[in-house]
Amino acid sequence: MPCCSRKKTDGIEPQPIDRNKEKSAIDSNNSSNSGIDYSITIKTGNYDNSTTNGPAYIKIFGRDNKQTEDLLLTNSPNDKSFQSDSIKKFSVKGADIGKPHRIIIRHEDNENEWFIDYVEISVHNFLIRFVANRWLSATKHDQKLSVELFGSEQPAALYNVEVQTGSEQIEPLDSPVYIQIHGTTTRTPKIFLEPKDASFTKDSTVNFDISSNNVGEIQKIVIGHEGTGTVNDWYLKNVKVQTSAEQQKFTVNKWLSKTKGDQKLFVELNRNAISPPEIYSITIRTADVQRIDTIENIEMSIHGSNGHIDKILLKDHVKSNQQKIFQKGSLDEFEIEDKDIGDIESITIGFNDDEQIFAWLLESIDIKYKETVYRFQTQCWLSSRLGSNFSWITIKPDTNNDNINYKVIIETGDSKIDANVILCIYGDKDTTKNLALGTTKDGTSAKFNKDSRLEFDLKDIDVGKIQKINIGHDGKGDEQQWFLKSIEIEKNDEYYLFKAYRWLSEEQENFIDLLSEETLEEDQILYRIKIITSSEDDSGTDSNVFMKIYGENDQTKRFQLITTEQDSKLLFKKGKTDKFDIKLNDVGNIQKINIAQDGKGLHPVWHLKTVEIQKGTEFYKFNADEILDLSMLDVDLTPMPHVRLQSPKPIKSETPPKSIIKVQETMYEVLLRFDSRQETPIDDDNSLYMIIFGVNGQTKKMPLLLNKSGETEFKTNDVGKISKIILGQDETKHQVIWHVDNIIIKRGNEITTFNVERSIEQNTQIELTPSPIRKPSETPTIGVETKDIDYEIKTTTGEKSFDGKITFKIRGELGIITIPLTKTKTDAKPFQSKATDEFLCRTNDVGKLRRIIIEYNGTKNDNVWHLKKLQIIKGNEIYNFNTNIRLDYHENKVTLYPNDQRKEDFVQTELRRLRENLHSESLKLRRPLHKAHEPFVYNDLRPYFDTSTVEKAIHEPLETPTGYYTRLTALRIVEPWEAYGMDYGVNYELLKQRRYRTQSAKRSLPTQNGMMILPPLSLPFGGQITYVNPAKSDRSRSSVSSKRRSSSKHNDSIDRTQGSTHLPEFPCVAMQKPAAYQRTLTLNDVSKIRSFLRTHHTLKADYQKEKDYKRTHDDFYRMKLDNAASHTPINRDNMVRVYHSYLGTTPGSKKAVRDLCDQIPLNATKTTVETTV
Repeated sequence: MPCCSRKKTDGIEPQPIDRNKEKSAIDSNNSSNSGIDYSITIKTGNYDNSTTNGPAYIKIFGRDNKQTEDLLLTNSPNDKSFQSDSIKKFSVKGADIGKPHRIIIRHEDNENEWFIDYVEISVHNFLIRFVANRWLSATKHDQKLSVELFGSEQPAALYNVEVQTGSEQIEPLDSPVYIQIHGTTTRTPKIFLEPKDASFTKDSTVNFDISSNNVGEIQKIVIGHEGTGTVNDWYLKNVKVQTSAEQQKFTVNKWLSKTKGDQKLFVELNRNAISPPEIYSITIRTADVQRIDTIENIEMSIHGSNGHIDKILLKDHVKSNQQKIFQKGSLDEFEIEDKDIGDIESITIGFNDDEQIFAWLLESIDIKYKETVYRFQTQCWLSSRLGSNFSWITIKPDTNNDNINYKVIIETGDSKIDANVILCIYGDKDTTKNLALGTTKDGTSAKFNKDSRLEFDLKDIDVGKIQKINIGHDGKGDEQQWFLKSIEIEKNDEYYLFKAYRWLSEEQENFIDLLSEETLEEDQILYRIKIITSSEDDSGTDSNVFMKIYGENDQTKRFQLITTEQDSKLLFKKGKTDKFDIKLNDVGNIQKINIAQDGKGLHPVWHLKTVEIQKGTEFYKFNADEILDLSMLDVDLTPMPHVRLQSPKPIKSETPPKSIIKVQETMYEVLLRFDSRQETPIDDDNSLYMIIFGVNGQTKKMPLLLNKSGETEFKTNDVGKISKIILGQDETKHQVIWHVDNIIIKRGNEITTFNVERSIEQNTQIELTPSPIRKPSETPTIGVETKDIDYEIKTTTGEKSFDGKITFKIRGELGIITIPLTKTKTDAKPFQSKATDEFLCRTNDVGKLRRIIIEYNGTKNDNVWHLKKLQIIKGNEIYNFNTNIRLDYHENKVTLYPNDQRKEDFVQTELRRLRENLHSESLKLRRPLHKAHEPFVYNDLRPYFDTSTVEKAIHEPLETPTGYYTRLTALRIVEPWEAYGMDYGVNYELLKQRRYRTQSAKRSLPTQNGMMILPPLSLPFGGQITYVNPAKSDRSRSSVSSKRRSSSKHNDSIDRTQGSTHLPEFPCVAMQKPAAYQRTLTLNDVSKIRSFLRTHHTLKADYQKEKDYKRTHDDFYRMKLDNAASHTPINRDNMVRVYHSYLGTTPGSKKAVRDLCDQIPLNATKTTVETTV
């Protein structure tokens, strides 16, 4: 039979007795006072070291205080009768006490521990069993060697005891816990509850199966602990005792402790009167989504203020006789009768599904109880496929919910799905339920179509700062391949971005965990990975490529090599080098990598040549030269022992070659200073490198991983006294130019300076020899800390208050500092309406201020910050700035210059006024609604709002430095050649080589005759802008004009089989520029030049219209568009629409298309632009 320690005894149950002989048996024995024989059987428990060597005694008690003396059960002091799992029978003489009622059994062996299962006594034809199930030990339980047991003629009873510890418990209780059950006929002994582990912990519930004597109907219990552990404070919440005949629950809610509460280690609990049951009416709504599998084993438990209802199977309490429940879109009703639990505080609902088969979208639950309706709005997926505990959920009624709104934006890539999408948000305080993304913000059904961007408004508990999310789909439906790009989440004033850029499917994985970009910055480092595919034939692949990195300290997860800046279909092609920047956990020194392809696609064969990985200052190279195909999908690679980056072209040494000698390594400290033109932030994410030459040779190509102060250090071979250096920049993803003022290199005690004052573009390098710095007093030395100084910043806010975050980046002659404006000098809330705030910050002295950058760090929900006035006081220096600017989520950065460093100009003042007016007008624009089943052709013209040219004119000094600046258009290409005339000057020509089109070459820096050659930018038809000698400009201009006129003539010999697919050329006007425009132009000439160009456009408009008409007419017949009548009538209308959209791009082209389409018979109806398009 089961016992409290979850073991079983194998003794024989008491046999039934003929009760008619009971009285005569007692009477016949009472006549003798010399004693009677007691047949005693003792069962020792099956535990290791459960024994006693005696002596052992027993005292038997009857009714009316009759008792025997201590009866010895062992024959000698060292009797070994009581061994583990043994049954021993004894016959002893003792006083006749009638029917035995209780006994006390003890032993005197302090060295051994004795576990007694039970004791049976046979006397007067009675067979009484005394169940013990406990230790008699000086070290266990209550540390006693004796115990009082109560007997019963009935079979032993099984008690299920449930003990619940309250939430007030801090540490687990480790003191022995016991219980004693009192009934109508007798009581159990003191039974100790032995859990398998530390079970009496905070909010824990533990069950015990106890075998003991049958006490009849339970009247009360005594429960407590011995107080002999290290933790002796126990907050007991509830105790439930259940037998085969009844169940009693005892509410405690008190401390059992010597120091808390009533300072008692036990409590006596009496049974409560049973109240009539209450009726709970439950209505459950299942969401209207497609599900293949139907689930019916839904269970629910209800928690109230005065108790709770245990888990019940809902299908056993269905109100009607319906056959199926929890179907798609169904409303199911249930009725439960149970005790009064007070006000409903929460419910727990779910199901068990170890095989991960079912998924259920629960929409809402209503519970009517005592004329009160409790509503639970869930909208939550329950499925064990989401995790081990995700098929259950605990929710509170809406009246008790402190839910907040989550704005979620999901961006889908080159795919679509019709499965159910599920999102779960994890924070540092809590976790949301599984949120179903089924309905968008505007109330329509969510369709995750190709290149879609859907917005959802969700409501759930506040999880605190979001740490990660889990998102995926259930794999139901026809489309299961989903390429997820990114997820944006806004809650309160917090914004989180999660980048995925991966496939979610049944074959790979349905759900993924994503960390926010902010978390990645804090916990991970950057791996720069370069993959080189072999240049042999058929070396490329279109399969997905994965990698896993193993280091000495850790290993990364298996990640896919994919980039957000390039189509995945263009990766891993023949002879191509692919680069990836991925942030992962730091694994220490890389020991090996595993690279694999998934064998999918049309060409699952890949010839991998080389892998290179840069992690901080560490470089690893892996030579592979392996072919990965279906027979070998992955390969392990180990790095080469000595890996160096590709060195630049060899440079002739100024010193004669010497024999190779072994040199020692030394530490080089390098300091780079940049001038005021440097806009790119200075950090370690750059592509600058340096090679140092000395009397003992040269170093390898060392990357310059600069900190914000422009400092770095590296250890390499000692070249001796430095004779020269090479400074260069490799190719990068961004067009970055570094404007270097000077360089200081410290080698040991030797300091070498280089005066640079040059710009370094990508794929260029310069050679420098030691030279003194022109401004040594302003250049700090390496190793000397810059002094700190107080910066007092005064800002004046406009009419409206602002709740976002503002950061100042101050650029000085000696560096740059960053100051967040979070706390004013008076601790008042900053940026209130019409308020002047003062901020004080002490940090590095950057010298004389050159400019500041103000960054807006708010979210889309924040309002606009209107900065009216700004003043910065640094020591004795006062800097004032012309502001009156507005910053918001879209225009989030502005650069300002001190007033004393720039002159006021009328044009700049007018441009500022115009910028304010345009900004006010732009705020009135509203995005139109997108009508269903119609193409969304709205263009917010955001690219045309590129105000960089105007901003440069407003903030740059009037003495503009030498250089060129161009405007951008909507397609991010340069405007026609007239716009270049305004931006670059008039010494140029537009050369159109229609027959031999060329690609744009790389930028060049040299000058010609004192003028800089313009970058050969890509133009239509291969045109380029280049430098032309002014003396030859007239002749070349006329030559080009004649070529243009001759090329516009119609050629009847054109081969009609060769289609024309180029766009219409830019409207170009052949013009002679006045001599007044040959000089250097200023901003005051802009209006005159525009008027001049507008006049010439008008004069040549008719000529251009006629030219476009002729060209479109020729293209129409060249492309065989006149045979549309040969197609089916259904397709003709669509073909004519395409003709107008493709060819009708100018007034002349539109007229030609209209005339030509009128000649095409379309259902005997004349087609015009008005009736067709």
